[in-house]
Amino acid sequence: MLPSKRPRIAVVADAHFHDLYGDYDFPGIPNSERSMAVRMLADTARSTRVFNESHAALCFTLDDIAARDIRHVVLLGDYSDDGQVATVAGVKRVLDDYASRFGMRFYATVGNHDIFGEQGRHRSKRFLTESGSYRLVTSDPQASDVHAQMVNVTPKMFCEGYPAGLAALPDVGFFRRPGDLHWETPFGVGDDLEGRRYEVRSQDGTVVRRLVDASYLTEPFPGVWLLMIDANVFEPVSGVPVGTSGDLADSTGAGWNAMLRHKPFLFDWMRDVADRAGRLGKCLLAFSHYPAIDPLNETLADELSLMGRTSFSDRIPAPDVATALIDAGIGIHFSGHLHVNDTARVRRDGGALLNIAVPSLVAFPCGYKILTVEPGHLHVETVGIGTMPIDPALQALYQAEVVRSGLKTGTMLEAQDYGTFLYAHLGHLVGRRFLKREWPRDIVSLLQVLTLADVAFLAIERQPVPVREAVSALEKLRARPQAQNRLLQRLKGDSAALDAMRAVSMMTFLADWYRLRMASELALDWIEADHLAQYAVVADLLREGSWEGDSAVQARFALLFRMYGKFVSGLPSRNFRIDLASCEID
Repeated sequence: MLPSKRPRIAVVADAHFHDLYGDYDFPGIPNSERSMAVRMLADTARSTRVFNESHAALCFTLDDIAARDIRHVVLLGDYSDDGQVATVAGVKRVLDDYASRFGMRFYATVGNHDIFGEQGRHRSKRFLTESGSYRLVTSDPQASDVHAQMVNVTPKMFCEGYPAGLAALPDVGFFRRPGDLHWETPFGVGDDLEGRRYEVRSQDGTVVRRLVDASYLTEPFPGVWLLMIDANVFEPVSGVPVGTSGDLADSTGAGWNAMLRHKPFLFDWMRDVADRAGRLGKCLLAFSHYPAIDPLNETLADELSLMGRTSFSDRIPAPDVATALIDAGIGIHFSGHLHVNDTARVRRDGGALLNIAVPSLVAFPCGYKILTVEPGHLHVETVGIGTMPIDPALQALYQAEVVRSGLKTGTMLEAQDYGTFLYAHLGHLVGRRFLKREWPRDIVSLLQVLTLADVAFLAIERQPVPVREAVSALEKLRARPQAQNRLLQRLKGDSAALDAMRAVSMMTFLADWYRLRMASELALDWIEADHLAQYAVVADLLREGSWEGDSAVQARFALLFRMYGKFVSGLPSRNFRIDLASCEID
Protein backbone atom coordinates (compact mmCIF):
# COMPACT_ATOMS: atom_id res chain seq x y z
CA MET A 1 0.00 0.00 0.00
CA LEU A 2 1.44 3.35 -1.05
CA PRO A 3 1.25 6.27 1.41
CA SER A 4 -1.37 8.92 0.61
CA LYS A 5 1.35 11.50 -0.02
CA ARG A 6 3.63 10.23 -2.76
CA PRO A 7 7.26 10.43 -1.63
CA ARG A 8 9.60 11.05 -4.51
CA ILE A 9 12.99 9.53 -5.26
CA ALA A 10 15.87 11.39 -6.90
CA VAL A 11 18.22 9.29 -9.03
CA VAL A 12 21.77 10.57 -9.46
CA ALA A 13 24.22 8.78 -11.74
CA ASP A 14 27.96 9.11 -12.23
CA ALA A 15 28.66 12.06 -9.95
CA HIS A 16 32.38 11.18 -10.20
CA PHE A 17 33.00 13.42 -7.20
CA HIS A 18 36.50 14.86 -6.91
CA ASP A 19 37.07 16.61 -3.60
CA LEU A 20 38.25 19.99 -4.84
CA TYR A 21 38.99 21.05 -1.27
CA GLY A 22 40.25 17.69 -0.04
CA ASP A 23 43.53 16.79 1.62
CA TYR A 24 45.66 14.66 -0.70
CA ASP A 25 48.85 15.20 1.30
CA PHE A 26 50.14 18.14 -0.69
CA PRO A 27 49.60 21.90 -0.35
CA GLY A 28 46.78 22.92 -2.64
CA ILE A 29 46.46 26.16 -4.56
CA PRO A 30 45.49 28.99 -2.17
CA ASN A 31 42.00 30.39 -2.65
CA SER A 32 40.16 33.14 -0.82
CA GLU A 33 38.51 30.67 1.56
CA ARG A 34 40.44 27.39 1.37
CA SER A 35 43.09 25.77 -0.78
CA MET A 36 42.07 23.77 -3.83
CA ALA A 37 43.32 20.45 -5.21
CA VAL A 38 42.86 21.21 -8.90
CA ARG A 39 43.07 18.62 -11.67
CA MET A 40 44.60 19.68 -14.98
CA LEU A 41 42.38 21.11 -17.71
CA ALA A 42 44.51 19.12 -20.16
CA ASP A 43 43.15 15.93 -18.62
CA THR A 44 39.58 17.22 -18.73
CA ALA A 45 39.95 18.24 -22.38
CA ARG A 46 40.57 14.64 -23.44
CA SER A 47 38.32 12.85 -20.95
CA THR A 48 34.66 11.94 -21.36
CA ARG A 49 33.99 13.71 -18.05
CA VAL A 50 35.09 16.86 -16.27
CA PHE A 51 36.88 16.70 -12.94
CA ASN A 52 37.10 19.87 -10.86
CA GLU A 53 33.49 20.90 -11.46
CA SER A 54 32.21 17.63 -9.98
CA HIS A 55 32.36 18.93 -6.41
CA ALA A 56 30.08 21.88 -7.13
CA ALA A 57 27.88 19.78 -9.43
CA LEU A 58 27.08 17.26 -6.70
CA CYS A 59 26.34 19.98 -4.14
CA PHE A 60 24.27 21.95 -6.67
CA THR A 61 22.27 18.80 -7.42
CA LEU A 62 21.69 17.94 -3.77
CA ASP A 63 20.69 21.55 -3.05
CA ASP A 64 18.13 21.33 -5.85
CA ILE A 65 16.84 18.01 -4.53
CA ALA A 66 16.53 19.49 -1.04
CA ALA A 67 14.68 22.54 -2.37
CA ARG A 68 12.12 20.16 -3.92
CA ASP A 69 11.61 18.53 -0.51
CA ILE A 70 12.91 15.17 -1.76
CA ARG A 71 14.55 13.05 0.92
CA HIS A 72 15.31 9.75 -0.83
CA VAL A 73 18.31 9.76 -3.20
CA VAL A 74 19.63 6.84 -5.26
CA LEU A 75 23.30 6.96 -6.28
CA LEU A 76 23.77 4.83 -9.39
CA GLY A 77 27.46 4.13 -8.94
CA ASP A 78 30.62 6.03 -9.85
CA TYR A 79 29.82 8.38 -7.01
CA SER A 80 33.59 8.94 -6.67
CA ASP A 81 36.25 10.10 -9.11
CA ASP A 82 38.28 6.89 -8.99
CA GLY A 83 37.66 5.37 -5.58
CA GLN A 84 40.59 7.12 -3.91
CA VAL A 85 40.54 6.84 -0.11
CA ALA A 86 40.53 10.62 0.36
CA THR A 87 37.93 11.10 -2.36
CA VAL A 88 35.51 8.55 -0.93
CA ALA A 89 35.98 10.23 2.45
CA GLY A 90 34.98 13.47 0.74
CA VAL A 91 31.87 11.81 -0.70
CA LYS A 92 30.97 10.68 2.81
CA ARG A 93 31.40 14.19 4.23
CA VAL A 94 29.09 15.67 1.60
CA LEU A 95 26.42 12.99 1.98
CA ASP A 96 26.58 13.14 5.78
CA ASP A 97 26.13 16.92 5.60
CA TYR A 98 22.95 16.66 3.51
CA ALA A 99 21.66 13.82 5.67
CA SER A 100 22.17 15.99 8.75
CA ARG A 101 20.75 19.23 7.34
CA PHE A 102 17.87 17.88 5.26
CA GLY A 103 17.21 14.36 6.50
CA MET A 104 18.27 12.82 3.19
CA ARG A 105 18.70 9.06 2.94
CA PHE A 106 20.99 7.67 0.28
CA TYR A 107 20.78 4.33 -1.49
CA ALA A 108 23.94 3.56 -3.45
CA THR A 109 25.21 0.89 -5.73
CA VAL A 110 28.84 0.65 -6.74
CA GLY A 111 30.33 1.50 -10.12
CA ASN A 112 33.56 0.50 -11.81
CA HIS A 113 35.30 3.70 -10.62
CA ASP A 114 34.42 3.29 -6.94
CA ILE A 115 36.08 0.03 -5.96
CA PHE A 116 38.36 -2.58 -7.48
CA GLY A 117 38.41 -6.29 -6.82
CA GLU A 118 39.50 -7.49 -3.42
CA GLN A 119 42.85 -5.80 -2.80
CA GLY A 120 42.16 -2.53 -4.63
CA ARG A 121 44.67 -0.80 -6.89
CA HIS A 122 46.87 2.26 -7.20
CA ARG A 123 45.67 5.57 -8.64
CA SER A 124 47.78 8.41 -10.05
CA LYS A 125 46.47 11.87 -10.98
CA ARG A 126 47.96 15.14 -12.19
CA PHE A 127 47.24 18.28 -10.17
CA LEU A 128 47.90 21.88 -11.15
CA THR A 129 50.46 24.01 -9.35
CA GLU A 130 50.18 27.77 -8.94
CA SER A 131 52.63 28.31 -11.79
CA GLY A 132 50.46 26.42 -14.28
CA SER A 133 52.69 23.34 -14.18
CA TYR A 134 51.63 20.14 -12.43
CA ARG A 135 52.53 17.59 -9.80
CA LEU A 136 51.81 13.87 -9.96
CA VAL A 137 49.98 12.59 -6.88
CA THR A 138 49.92 8.82 -6.60
CA SER A 139 49.58 5.89 -4.24
CA ASP A 140 52.14 3.93 -6.27
CA PRO A 141 55.72 4.24 -4.96
CA GLN A 142 56.98 3.10 -8.37
CA ALA A 143 55.12 5.76 -10.36
CA SER A 144 57.11 8.46 -12.12
CA ASP A 145 56.56 11.38 -14.50
CA VAL A 146 59.59 13.14 -15.95
CA HIS A 147 57.47 16.15 -16.92
CA ALA A 148 55.94 16.67 -13.48
CA GLN A 149 57.24 19.47 -11.29
CA MET A 150 57.20 16.96 -8.42
CA VAL A 151 55.78 13.56 -7.46
CA ASN A 152 53.84 13.06 -4.21
CA VAL A 153 53.22 9.52 -2.96
CA THR A 154 50.34 9.07 -0.52
CA PRO A 155 48.05 6.19 0.51
CA LYS A 156 45.15 8.63 0.21
CA MET A 157 45.19 8.07 -3.56
CA PHE A 158 44.71 4.31 -3.26
CA CYS A 159 41.44 2.80 -4.54
CA GLU A 160 40.17 0.22 -2.07
CA GLY A 161 38.64 -3.11 -3.00
CA TYR A 162 35.84 -5.18 -1.48
CA PRO A 163 35.10 -5.10 1.41
CA ALA A 164 37.08 -2.02 2.55
CA GLY A 165 35.60 0.23 -0.14
CA LEU A 166 32.08 -0.56 1.08
CA ALA A 167 32.92 -0.11 4.75
CA ALA A 168 34.09 3.44 3.94
CA LEU A 169 30.44 4.36 3.24
CA PRO A 170 28.43 2.71 6.02
CA ASP A 171 25.30 4.86 5.63
CA VAL A 172 24.33 4.59 1.95
CA GLY A 173 22.43 1.31 2.01
CA PHE A 174 25.19 -1.30 1.78
CA PHE A 175 24.44 -2.14 5.42
CA ARG A 176 21.23 -2.32 7.43
CA ARG A 177 20.15 1.04 8.92
CA PRO A 178 17.58 2.12 11.49
CA GLY A 179 14.48 3.22 9.65
CA ASP A 180 14.63 0.60 6.89
CA LEU A 181 11.16 -0.89 6.56
CA HIS A 182 12.78 -3.89 4.90
CA TRP A 183 16.36 -4.79 4.08
CA GLU A 184 17.94 -7.97 2.75
CA THR A 185 20.69 -9.25 0.45
CA PRO A 186 20.90 -12.26 -1.88
CA PHE A 187 22.50 -14.07 1.07
CA GLY A 188 19.85 -13.35 3.70
CA VAL A 189 19.00 -10.62 6.18
CA GLY A 190 22.47 -10.24 7.70
CA ASP A 191 24.73 -7.43 6.55
CA ASP A 192 28.12 -8.89 7.49
CA LEU A 193 30.28 -8.70 4.37
CA GLU A 194 32.01 -12.00 5.02
CA GLY A 195 28.64 -13.68 4.66
CA ARG A 196 28.05 -12.01 1.30
CA ARG A 197 30.70 -13.72 -0.80
CA TYR A 198 30.21 -15.68 -4.01
CA GLU A 199 32.44 -17.88 -6.12
CA VAL A 200 33.85 -16.56 -9.38
CA ARG A 201 36.11 -18.46 -11.79
CA SER A 202 38.61 -17.51 -14.46
CA GLN A 203 37.59 -18.12 -18.06
CA ASP A 204 39.47 -21.43 -18.18
CA GLY A 205 38.22 -22.44 -14.74
CA THR A 206 41.68 -22.82 -13.22
CA VAL A 207 41.40 -19.91 -10.76
CA VAL A 208 38.57 -19.66 -8.23
CA ARG A 209 38.03 -16.64 -5.97
CA ARG A 210 35.42 -15.79 -3.37
CA LEU A 211 34.50 -12.13 -3.75
CA VAL A 212 31.96 -9.86 -2.06
CA ASP A 213 28.69 -8.88 -3.73
CA ALA A 214 27.11 -5.64 -2.48
CA SER A 215 23.56 -6.09 -3.79
CA TYR A 216 20.64 -5.40 -1.46
CA LEU A 217 16.88 -4.83 -1.39
CA THR A 218 15.38 -2.07 0.71
CA GLU A 219 11.98 -0.51 1.33
CA PRO A 220 12.50 3.24 1.89
CA PHE A 221 8.80 3.94 2.38
CA PRO A 222 5.69 1.76 2.34
CA GLY A 223 4.88 0.12 -0.96
CA VAL A 224 8.14 0.69 -2.86
CA TRP A 225 11.07 -1.72 -3.06
CA LEU A 226 14.44 -0.58 -4.36
CA LEU A 227 16.49 -3.44 -5.78
CA MET A 228 20.09 -2.21 -5.69
CA ILE A 229 22.21 -4.52 -7.81
CA ASP A 230 26.00 -4.76 -7.64
CA ALA A 231 26.78 -5.41 -11.31
CA ASN A 232 30.55 -5.14 -10.90
CA VAL A 233 32.22 -8.36 -12.04
CA PHE A 234 35.93 -8.93 -11.48
CA GLU A 235 36.88 -12.10 -13.30
CA PRO A 236 40.07 -13.85 -12.15
CA VAL A 237 42.86 -13.91 -14.70
CA SER A 238 44.54 -17.28 -15.07
CA GLY A 239 48.31 -17.29 -14.83
CA VAL A 240 48.48 -14.21 -12.59
CA PRO A 241 49.20 -14.98 -8.92
CA VAL A 242 46.42 -13.99 -6.55
CA GLY A 243 47.19 -10.73 -4.79
CA THR A 244 49.40 -9.33 -7.54
CA SER A 245 48.55 -6.59 -10.02
CA GLY A 246 46.37 -7.85 -12.85
CA ASP A 247 44.97 -10.87 -11.01
CA LEU A 248 41.42 -9.63 -11.64
CA ALA A 249 40.06 -8.23 -14.90
CA ASP A 250 38.69 -4.69 -14.90
CA SER A 251 34.90 -4.53 -14.59
CA THR A 252 34.49 -1.54 -16.93
CA GLY A 253 33.50 -3.49 -20.03
CA ALA A 254 32.01 -6.49 -18.24
CA GLY A 255 28.70 -5.30 -16.84
CA TRP A 256 25.59 -7.38 -17.32
CA ASN A 257 27.13 -9.65 -19.94
CA ALA A 258 29.51 -10.95 -17.28
CA MET A 259 26.68 -11.09 -14.72
CA LEU A 260 25.06 -13.86 -16.74
CA ARG A 261 28.21 -15.98 -16.42
CA HIS A 262 29.47 -15.12 -12.96
CA LYS A 263 26.49 -14.06 -10.84
CA PRO A 264 23.62 -16.42 -11.72
CA PHE A 265 22.59 -16.43 -8.06
CA LEU A 266 21.49 -12.80 -8.46
CA PHE A 267 18.95 -13.74 -11.12
CA ASP A 268 17.49 -16.41 -8.82
CA TRP A 269 17.27 -13.84 -6.03
CA MET A 270 15.69 -11.23 -8.32
CA ARG A 271 13.08 -13.76 -9.41
CA ASP A 272 12.20 -14.45 -5.78
CA VAL A 273 12.10 -10.72 -4.97
CA ALA A 274 9.87 -9.98 -7.96
CA ASP A 275 7.51 -12.79 -7.02
CA ARG A 276 7.21 -11.50 -3.44
CA ALA A 277 6.77 -7.92 -4.65
CA GLY A 278 3.87 -9.01 -6.83
CA ARG A 279 2.19 -10.94 -4.04
CA LEU A 280 2.67 -8.12 -1.52
CA GLY A 281 1.65 -5.31 -3.87
CA LYS A 282 5.06 -3.62 -3.86
CA CYS A 283 6.29 -1.42 -6.69
CA LEU A 284 9.67 -2.95 -7.58
CA LEU A 285 12.31 -0.69 -9.14
CA ALA A 286 15.73 -2.08 -10.05
CA PHE A 287 18.97 -0.10 -10.17
CA SER A 288 22.52 -0.90 -11.19
CA HIS A 289 25.48 0.99 -12.57
CA TYR A 290 25.46 -0.75 -15.95
CA PRO A 291 22.80 -0.65 -18.70
CA ALA A 292 20.72 -3.79 -19.18
CA ILE A 293 19.58 -2.82 -22.71
CA ASP A 294 21.43 -1.05 -25.51
CA PRO A 295 20.81 2.62 -24.59
CA LEU A 296 21.81 3.88 -28.03
CA ASN A 297 18.51 3.32 -29.82
CA GLU A 298 19.42 -0.01 -31.43
CA THR A 299 22.30 1.47 -33.40
CA LEU A 300 24.91 -1.12 -32.39
CA ALA A 301 24.92 -2.98 -35.72
CA ASP A 302 25.30 0.28 -37.66
CA GLU A 303 28.07 1.45 -35.34
CA LEU A 304 30.02 -1.76 -35.83
CA SER A 305 29.59 -1.50 -39.61
CA LEU A 306 30.63 2.14 -39.75
CA MET A 307 33.30 2.38 -37.06
CA GLY A 308 34.20 -1.11 -35.92
CA ARG A 309 34.47 -1.88 -32.22
CA THR A 310 34.47 1.19 -29.99
CA SER A 311 34.54 1.85 -26.25
CA PHE A 312 30.75 2.17 -26.44
CA SER A 313 30.07 -0.96 -28.45
CA ASP A 314 32.19 -3.04 -26.07
CA ARG A 315 29.94 -1.96 -23.19
CA ILE A 316 26.58 -2.76 -24.80
CA PRO A 317 24.72 -5.64 -23.13
CA ALA A 318 23.81 -8.68 -25.19
CA PRO A 319 20.11 -9.42 -25.87
CA ASP A 320 20.34 -12.37 -23.47
CA VAL A 321 20.61 -9.91 -20.58
CA ALA A 322 17.16 -8.44 -21.20
CA THR A 323 15.72 -11.93 -21.64
CA ALA A 324 17.17 -13.04 -18.30
CA LEU A 325 15.85 -9.98 -16.48
CA ILE A 326 12.38 -10.32 -18.00
CA ASP A 327 12.39 -13.99 -16.99
CA ALA A 328 13.31 -12.87 -13.47
CA GLY A 329 10.30 -10.54 -13.37
CA ILE A 330 12.19 -7.25 -13.60
CA GLY A 331 10.23 -4.62 -15.53
CA ILE A 332 12.00 -1.32 -14.85
CA HIS A 333 15.74 -0.82 -14.48
CA PHE A 334 17.76 2.39 -14.07
CA SER A 335 21.39 2.60 -15.17
CA GLY A 336 24.37 4.93 -15.48
CA HIS A 337 27.91 4.14 -16.69
CA LEU A 338 27.69 5.43 -20.28
CA HIS A 339 26.75 8.99 -19.25
CA VAL A 340 23.75 8.96 -21.59
CA ASN A 341 20.16 10.10 -21.20
CA ASP A 342 17.93 7.52 -22.85
CA THR A 343 14.93 5.24 -22.54
CA ALA A 344 15.03 1.78 -24.11
CA ARG A 345 12.54 -1.08 -24.10
CA VAL A 346 12.63 -4.77 -25.00
CA ARG A 347 9.68 -7.15 -25.22
CA ARG A 348 10.04 -10.92 -24.92
CA ASP A 349 7.34 -13.60 -24.75
CA GLY A 350 4.70 -11.37 -23.25
CA GLY A 351 7.08 -9.62 -20.86
CA ALA A 352 8.86 -6.30 -21.12
CA LEU A 353 11.88 -4.51 -19.70
CA LEU A 354 12.48 -0.77 -19.66
CA ASN A 355 16.00 0.55 -19.15
CA ILE A 356 16.12 4.20 -18.15
CA ALA A 357 19.64 5.57 -18.58
CA VAL A 358 20.33 8.48 -16.24
CA PRO A 359 22.75 11.20 -17.40
CA SER A 360 25.95 11.95 -15.52
CA LEU A 361 26.48 15.08 -13.44
CA VAL A 362 29.86 15.65 -15.11
CA ALA A 363 29.14 15.24 -18.82
CA PHE A 364 26.70 16.69 -21.32
CA PRO A 365 23.70 16.95 -20.80
CA CYS A 366 24.23 16.93 -16.97
CA GLY A 367 21.16 16.18 -14.91
CA TYR A 368 19.32 13.75 -12.67
CA LYS A 369 15.88 12.14 -12.57
CA ILE A 370 12.97 12.32 -10.16
CA LEU A 371 10.65 9.33 -9.71
CA THR A 372 7.11 9.61 -8.39
CA VAL A 373 5.27 6.35 -7.75
CA GLU A 374 1.50 6.34 -8.11
CA PRO A 375 -0.92 3.42 -8.22
CA GLY A 376 -0.15 1.57 -11.44
CA HIS A 377 2.19 4.22 -12.80
CA LEU A 378 5.66 5.71 -12.42
CA HIS A 379 6.33 9.34 -13.36
CA VAL A 380 9.87 10.14 -14.49
CA GLU A 381 11.09 13.74 -14.63
CA THR A 382 14.53 14.82 -15.83
CA VAL A 383 16.09 17.87 -14.16
CA GLY A 384 19.06 19.64 -15.72
CA ILE A 385 21.80 21.31 -13.70
CA GLY A 386 23.27 23.34 -16.57
CA THR A 387 22.43 26.67 -14.94
CA MET A 388 25.11 26.11 -12.32
CA PRO A 389 27.56 29.03 -12.50
CA ILE A 390 31.17 28.59 -13.55
CA ASP A 391 33.73 28.94 -10.75
CA PRO A 392 35.84 32.04 -11.57
CA ALA A 393 38.76 30.72 -9.51
CA LEU A 394 38.92 27.60 -11.66
CA GLN A 395 38.60 29.65 -14.83
CA ALA A 396 41.60 31.77 -13.82
CA LEU A 397 43.68 28.66 -13.17
CA TYR A 398 42.63 27.16 -16.49
CA GLN A 399 43.65 30.33 -18.30
CA ALA A 400 47.08 30.19 -16.66
CA GLU A 401 47.46 26.56 -17.73
CA VAL A 402 46.48 27.41 -21.31
CA VAL A 403 48.98 30.29 -21.44
CA ARG A 404 51.76 28.07 -20.15
CA SER A 405 51.01 24.99 -22.25
CA GLY A 406 49.29 26.29 -25.38
CA LEU A 407 46.47 23.81 -24.74
CA LYS A 408 43.61 23.90 -27.27
CA THR A 409 40.22 23.90 -25.55
CA GLY A 410 37.79 25.01 -28.23
CA THR A 411 35.14 27.28 -26.74
CA MET A 412 35.15 25.68 -23.28
CA LEU A 413 36.62 28.71 -21.52
CA GLU A 414 34.11 31.05 -23.14
CA ALA A 415 31.22 29.37 -21.30
CA GLN A 416 29.30 31.40 -18.74
CA ASP A 417 27.46 28.46 -17.17
CA TYR A 418 28.07 24.78 -16.55
CA GLY A 419 25.72 23.49 -19.24
CA THR A 420 27.46 25.53 -21.94
CA PHE A 421 30.84 24.38 -20.60
CA LEU A 422 29.82 20.73 -21.00
CA TYR A 423 28.23 21.42 -24.41
CA ALA A 424 31.57 22.85 -25.57
CA HIS A 425 33.50 20.06 -23.85
CA LEU A 426 31.66 17.36 -25.79
CA GLY A 427 32.08 19.24 -29.05
CA HIS A 428 35.81 19.54 -28.36
CA LEU A 429 36.06 15.80 -27.68
CA VAL A 430 34.90 14.99 -31.20
CA GLY A 431 38.16 16.11 -32.75
CA ARG A 432 40.37 15.65 -29.70
CA ARG A 433 39.33 12.11 -28.78
CA PHE A 434 36.60 10.35 -30.74
CA LEU A 435 37.85 10.82 -34.30
CA LYS A 436 41.36 9.81 -33.26
CA ARG A 437 40.35 6.72 -31.31
CA GLU A 438 37.19 5.36 -32.86
CA TRP A 439 36.75 6.36 -36.49
CA PRO A 440 38.30 4.87 -39.66
CA ARG A 441 41.00 7.11 -41.08
CA ASP A 442 39.41 7.37 -44.53
CA ILE A 443 36.11 8.64 -43.12
CA VAL A 444 37.88 11.02 -40.73
CA SER A 445 39.67 12.69 -43.63
CA LEU A 446 36.31 13.36 -45.27
CA LEU A 447 34.49 14.51 -42.15
CA GLN A 448 37.19 17.11 -41.59
CA VAL A 449 36.77 18.76 -45.01
CA LEU A 450 33.21 18.17 -46.24
CA THR A 451 30.11 20.27 -45.69
CA LEU A 452 26.52 19.18 -45.27
CA ALA A 453 25.87 20.27 -48.86
CA ASP A 454 28.70 18.01 -50.05
CA VAL A 455 27.04 14.99 -48.46
CA ALA A 456 23.73 16.03 -50.03
CA PHE A 457 25.41 16.14 -53.46
CA LEU A 458 26.83 12.66 -52.90
CA ALA A 459 23.40 11.41 -51.80
CA ILE A 460 21.74 12.39 -55.08
CA GLU A 461 24.49 10.63 -57.05
CA ARG A 462 23.04 7.18 -57.62
CA GLN A 463 26.32 5.69 -58.77
CA PRO A 464 28.43 4.46 -55.87
CA VAL A 465 31.48 6.62 -55.20
CA PRO A 466 34.48 4.93 -53.53
CA VAL A 467 35.53 6.66 -50.32
CA ARG A 468 38.98 7.42 -51.68
CA GLU A 469 37.45 9.17 -54.71
CA ALA A 470 34.84 11.21 -52.83
CA VAL A 471 36.65 14.57 -52.96
CA SER A 472 37.38 14.40 -56.70
CA ALA A 473 33.84 13.18 -57.42
CA LEU A 474 32.44 16.11 -55.47
CA GLU A 475 34.38 18.59 -57.56
CA LYS A 476 32.64 17.21 -60.65
CA LEU A 477 29.23 17.09 -58.99
CA ARG A 478 29.43 20.69 -57.83
CA ALA A 479 30.29 21.78 -61.35
CA ARG A 480 27.44 19.80 -62.91
CA PRO A 481 24.32 22.02 -63.33
CA GLN A 482 21.93 19.07 -63.37
CA ALA A 483 23.26 17.88 -59.99
CA GLN A 484 22.69 21.29 -58.45
CA ASN A 485 19.24 21.49 -60.03
CA ARG A 486 18.28 18.10 -58.61
CA LEU A 487 19.37 19.17 -55.16
CA LEU A 488 17.54 22.50 -55.47
CA GLN A 489 14.39 20.62 -56.43
CA ARG A 490 14.58 18.75 -53.13
CA LEU A 491 14.99 22.10 -51.42
CA LYS A 492 11.93 23.46 -53.26
CA GLY A 493 14.09 25.84 -55.27
CA ASP A 494 15.44 27.56 -52.18
CA SER A 495 19.00 28.51 -53.14
CA ALA A 496 19.46 30.20 -49.77
CA ALA A 497 18.84 26.84 -48.11
CA LEU A 498 21.58 25.30 -50.25
CA ASP A 499 23.95 28.11 -49.30
CA ALA A 500 23.09 27.51 -45.65
CA MET A 501 23.95 23.82 -46.01
CA ARG A 502 27.27 24.79 -47.55
CA ALA A 503 27.99 26.79 -44.38
CA VAL A 504 27.51 23.76 -42.09
CA SER A 505 30.61 21.61 -41.80
CA MET A 506 30.38 17.89 -41.24
CA MET A 507 32.36 18.45 -38.05
CA THR A 508 29.47 20.61 -36.82
CA PHE A 509 27.06 17.84 -37.73
CA LEU A 510 29.22 15.24 -36.00
CA ALA A 511 29.35 17.30 -32.80
CA ASP A 512 25.54 17.48 -32.84
CA TRP A 513 25.42 13.75 -33.66
CA TYR A 514 27.36 13.03 -30.49
CA ARG A 515 25.20 15.41 -28.45
CA LEU A 516 22.08 13.57 -29.58
CA ARG A 517 23.77 10.23 -28.96
CA MET A 518 24.49 11.23 -25.37
CA ALA A 519 21.43 13.31 -24.52
CA SER A 520 18.61 12.08 -26.79
CA GLU A 521 15.78 14.62 -26.75
CA LEU A 522 17.57 16.83 -24.21
CA ALA A 523 20.06 17.74 -26.96
CA LEU A 524 17.29 19.36 -28.99
CA ASP A 525 17.41 22.32 -26.60
CA TRP A 526 20.97 22.99 -27.74
CA ILE A 527 20.96 22.34 -31.49
CA GLU A 528 19.88 25.07 -33.89
CA ALA A 529 16.46 24.41 -35.42
CA ASP A 530 17.79 25.27 -38.90
CA HIS A 531 20.50 22.66 -38.51
CA LEU A 532 17.99 20.01 -37.45
CA ALA A 533 15.92 20.74 -40.56
CA GLN A 534 19.01 20.51 -42.77
CA TYR A 535 20.10 17.25 -41.18
CA ALA A 536 16.64 15.82 -41.85
CA VAL A 537 16.89 16.71 -45.55
CA VAL A 538 20.23 14.95 -45.93
CA ALA A 539 19.01 11.95 -43.94
CA ASP A 540 16.01 11.63 -46.28
CA LEU A 541 18.23 11.82 -49.37
CA LEU A 542 20.52 9.10 -48.07
CA ARG A 543 17.59 6.93 -47.01
CA GLU A 544 16.26 6.96 -50.57
CA GLY A 545 19.50 5.72 -52.10
CA SER A 546 20.79 2.19 -52.44
CA TRP A 547 24.50 1.50 -52.62
CA GLU A 548 25.79 -2.04 -52.29
CA GLY A 549 28.55 -2.83 -49.82
CA ASP A 550 30.45 -0.44 -47.59
CA SER A 551 33.02 0.72 -50.14
CA ALA A 552 30.70 3.47 -51.40
CA VAL A 553 31.00 6.71 -49.47
CA GLN A 554 27.24 7.16 -49.77
CA ALA A 555 26.66 3.87 -47.95
CA ARG A 556 28.95 4.96 -45.12
CA PHE A 557 27.20 8.30 -44.73
CA ALA A 558 23.83 6.54 -44.95
CA LEU A 559 24.78 4.56 -41.84
CA LEU A 560 25.85 7.73 -40.05
CA PHE A 561 22.59 9.53 -40.79
CA ARG A 562 20.48 6.45 -40.07
CA MET A 563 21.99 6.39 -36.58
CA TYR A 564 21.24 10.10 -36.29
CA GLY A 565 17.61 9.39 -37.21
CA LYS A 566 17.34 6.83 -34.43
CA PHE A 567 18.87 9.22 -31.91
CA VAL A 568 16.20 11.86 -32.62
CA SER A 569 13.24 9.47 -32.73
CA GLY A 570 13.61 7.21 -29.71
CA LEU A 571 11.28 6.76 -26.78
CA PRO A 572 10.60 9.79 -24.55
CA SER A 573 13.55 10.37 -22.25
CA ARG A 574 12.85 13.72 -20.56
CA ASN A 575 9.49 13.62 -18.76
CA PHE A 576 7.14 10.67 -19.16
CA ARG A 577 4.82 8.26 -17.38
CA ILE A 578 5.19 4.48 -17.34
CA ASP A 579 2.35 2.00 -17.00
CA LEU A 580 3.86 -0.43 -14.49
CA ALA A 581 1.87 -3.39 -15.76
CA SER A 582 2.62 -3.05 -19.48
CA CYS A 583 5.76 -0.86 -19.60
CA GLU A 584 3.90 1.41 -22.02
CA ILE A 585 5.02 5.04 -21.99
CA ASP A 586 2.97 8.18 -22.37
